[in-house]
Amino acid sequence: GFCSPGMVMNMYSLLESKNGQVTMAEVENAFGGNICRCTGYRPILDAFKSLAVDAEPRLKEACQDIEDLTKICPKTGSACAGKCSAAGKINDKKGVHLSFSEDKEWHKVYNISDVFAIFEKIKTKPYMLVAGNTAHGVYRRSDDLQVFIDVTSIEELRSHSMGNNLTVGANVSLTELMTILTEVAAKSPNFGYCAELVKHIDLIANVPVRNTGTIAGNLSIKNQHNEFPSDLYLILEAVGAQLTIMESGGKTSTISPAQFVSKDMKKKLILNVVLPPLDPKVFVFRSFKIMPRAQNAHAYVNGAFLIKFNANKSSVESASLCFGGIDPKFTHATNTEKFLAGKNLFSNDVFQGALQTLSNELNPDWVLPDASPEYRKNLALSLFYKFVLNIAPEGNASIKSQYKSGGSVLERPVSTASQRFDTYKENWPLTKNIPKIEGLAQTSGEAQYTNDIPARPNELHAAFVLATKAHAKIEKIDASEALKQAGVVAFFSAKDIPGANNFMYFPDFMGSDIEEVFCSDRVAYHGQPVGIIVAESFALANRAVKLVKVSYGEPNDKIYPTVQDVLHAKVADRIKEMPYSTLGASYEAAPEGDMKVKGHFEIGGQYHYYMETQCCVCIPIEDGMDVYSATQWVDLTQMAIAKMLKIPQNSLNLYVRRLGGAYGGKGTRATMIACACALAAHFTKRPVRFVMTLEANMDAIGKRYPVVSDYEVDVTKEGKITKLFNEYVHDFGSNFNEGMFHAGTFFTNCYDDTVFKTVAKGVKTDCASNTFCRAPGTTEGIAMIETIMEHVAFATGLDPLEVRMANMPKDLKMLELMPQFRADVEYDARKKEIEQFNAGHRWRKRGIAIVPMRYPLGYFGSLSAIVSIFHDDGTVAISHGGIEMGQGMNTKVSQVAAYTLGIPIEKISIKPTNNLTSPNAICTGGSMTSETVSYAVKRACEMILERMQPVKEENKDDSWETLVEKCHTKNVDLCATYMFKASDLVPYIIWGLSCSEVEVDVLTGNVQLRRVDILEDVGESLSPGIDVGQIEGSFVLGL
Repeated sequence: GFCSPGMVMNMYSLLESKNGQVTMAEVENAFGGNICRCTGYRPILDAFKSLAVDAEPRLKEACQDIEDLTKICPKTGSACAGKCSAAGKINDKKGVHLSFSEDKEWHKVYNISDVFAIFEKIKTKPYMLVAGNTAHGVYRRSDDLQVFIDVTSIEELRSHSMGNNLTVGANVSLTELMTILTEVAAKSPNFGYCAELVKHIDLIANVPVRNTGTIAGNLSIKNQHNEFPSDLYLILEAVGAQLTIMESGGKTSTISPAQFVSKDMKKKLILNVVLPPLDPKVFVFRSFKIMPRAQNAHAYVNGAFLIKFNANKSSVESASLCFGGIDPKFTHATNTEKFLAGKNLFSNDVFQGALQTLSNELNPDWVLPDASPEYRKNLALSLFYKFVLNIAPEGNASIKSQYKSGGSVLERPVSTASQRFDTYKENWPLTKNIPKIEGLAQTSGEAQYTNDIPARPNELHAAFVLATKAHAKIEKIDASEALKQAGVVAFFSAKDIPGANNFMYFPDFMGSDIEEVFCSDRVAYHGQPVGIIVAESFALANRAVKLVKVSYGEPNDKIYPTVQDVLHAKVADRIKEMPYSTLGASYEAAPEGDMKVKGHFEIGGQYHYYMETQCCVCIPIEDGMDVYSATQWVDLTQMAIAKMLKIPQNSLNLYVRRLGGAYGGKGTRATMIACACALAAHFTKRPVRFVMTLEANMDAIGKRYPVVSDYEVDVTKEGKITKLFNEYVHDFGSNFNEGMFHAGTFFTNCYDDTVFKTVAKGVKTDCASNTFCRAPGTTEGIAMIETIMEHVAFATGLDPLEVRMANMPKDLKMLELMPQFRADVEYDARKKEIEQFNAGHRWRKRGIAIVPMRYPLGYFGSLSAIVSIFHDDGTVAISHGGIEMGQGMNTKVSQVAAYTLGIPIEKISIKPTNNLTSPNAICTGGSMTSETVSYAVKRACEMILERMQPVKEENKDDSWETLVEKCHTKNVDLCATYMFKASDLVPYIIWGLSCSEVEVDVLTGNVQLRRVDILEDVGESLSPGIDVGQIEGSFVLGL
């Protein structure tokens, strides 16, 4: 998919850096920076692991077709020499000075003296020292910077030396630092603690960032942004490292990392870091980092602890206890350090006193998106406890054996995966596991997405101006400062829209609330677009939006950003009962149970995290406009643009080749971007490209619907539910469009719902209008009922699996699947092992659960397909109304067409979706589109075959190509269209089961999935490999 070229380049870099000798663990660790974990991730990872020196035989067998690629230089045609052919002509030590517009400069230097010479020359100009430039991913560069100094080639900053101390140049990358520390730890016992540093540095960011990010760069972020939870700063401070600082005139000084944080570094350099020797006989060092994910995440809280014991290790001589993630000004737990001096750390009284002292001096601040202060304080205390458990001497009577495992953190092993599926050779290429037809184009980076469309002459770039106050009236928008910038062409707002200021024009389907393209009066939510800047470049457009001044009146009432805020305040006019409540046939007469179970359940929102942000390219043409929109719903986009511009729909030509992920987020939301882009192109009469930044995308676009659920259940001692009431409320955001209309249906899941009653409500909040997100309503409905089943099991003391089965109708197919699945995953034996493990571990707990799924698949709307066969070579071109967005739809279509026509799949090409051959197409979604377009293609193919049949009867032995040519000469129409409609196919039920075994670190809340088994009854899969990938990817998205 969209992410694949990055994965290929990352793997190539890893292989090059290791001379092709990589392990599976190194391969897996290297992909922490590739954040996509959807359909293709696991097979891509397996393919890469097959190149590892310790690859499992099954991986090597599965990927045996991978060829050895000879590296041929495209310039010379000869084997790659491993260096630039012009390298000899370049004077490596000659500095570079480049000047640009707006008085900006770029310098490349090779000596420290050159840096200070530039400092002197530039006077007060804002400057930036450039090394890895990775900080830009955390804090965006200031637009005011004028001078950039590339310091990557200064040898003195990249060297290291070993004497009594270890001195490492400040411009050494984090990856190089890990290598240096590993080598030093192996050679010198006094630097054995460096191995612990390496473990912690391996948790910083990800491999590509560590490959380029430097020591000085990481520390400089902490210097400029004290709130940054720098792991490197923390561990260096804990072990007593020193930083050497140079300023003009060659003057140097040595300071601690803690002193560095508050030091004015204007026109100064970090020369190196000095690490001291620590005698392992008396020093003990450990560090911890607790983060939301196992890789590529900032810490909730991190801790680094160094204890110096006396000679017989009976008492603490000194302590360095450092924490991050508490407060920008807090590093050392000074009071606790003082308390421990001279005391026996492993005495229970001393330890309890230390915990109390530490608790008293931990006062976390709370700046979103930080975790709550309570959690972070408890986490810091837990880390200190972990440290003590970890270093406690064996046989310490005060530490029970079941507590010891609390001293370590959960460590992820190298992941493994296996897949099994049915295939039927008599139906091939149907049911055959084949590579995705776009796979090579996507992994090579040649597959074209919306923003890959070549730039047109005179093309402009657009960017939203977003509101910064919710519920306030816009009194004035002043774009004059932005328009003064050279290259800024125009600003458009609501007053410029010639037609309807509404991008949700689809009455009686998704809701009737107006959603404005640009806010015209009172702001609905922080981040709502109020206008659009059009400029000559992407960077300029996004800089210029910051210069647009929006004046607001005071908010007219209280702001309610969440569903909880509305419910707690009981704001009646924001709460609306939805039409998808349910009432079981026996609910009113249902008896009370032996006990009542009441509970409250919440599901938060979820950003879609498509790799390709919302984007669109609009090109004015002689009779209208070509629109290349990254949308799941061409018809809605076409209607909304036409209504907004007051132009006929037939003047718009819409094209979608593929999307870089969507998950529902580009169903209705993409239309807002397309409308804004089309407006700019309409008035400027120039092509306009609109690609949202990730920040703007997250601000302006809604997410999954957050839900709160309150339930009351009557249940027997045997776990049988006799009556169930569930009221759930979901957060629509700023209007009541779309919604979770599937939630009531899927709340039933696999259970007897005759005694169920659900009441569905929605609330309007002051946030971006929420929207469909993968399995909308389905996820929430199943999560609610399965939470209730777990609660019932807890209340009755029964196995949750037995409770689930007790509440299934007797004729349910799940009762056939469940026993076999239970046996296949060894549920009962593993459950006993887990119970034994939990009895022996106080701070580690494991659990296992089987959760069923009943997914009633339905059909709606219509989708067209056109099949054309070309007479000269018999090749086939197909276009359909579905949107390929990584789910492999085009591959399935190709397989269906090849099977129906009886030709090789190589003869088939899938063309972009467009509104000429597939007009009025329903949104791609609801798990049905691959099937429905495949059906339309099948019917179109059958229509052509029927026309060809008379000719075939006369020429039974002809090849396909000859037959097609003869049909053409006889004027047989070799093009057919078919429109799928909902009544064409019979709805059916998809059954699924998953079994997950999880381990939890009770002290930190960290979770590790130890094993997951998934079974899905898909009938006969059109393309098993793709369906397996979809199942794996959707499971991970649910995590």
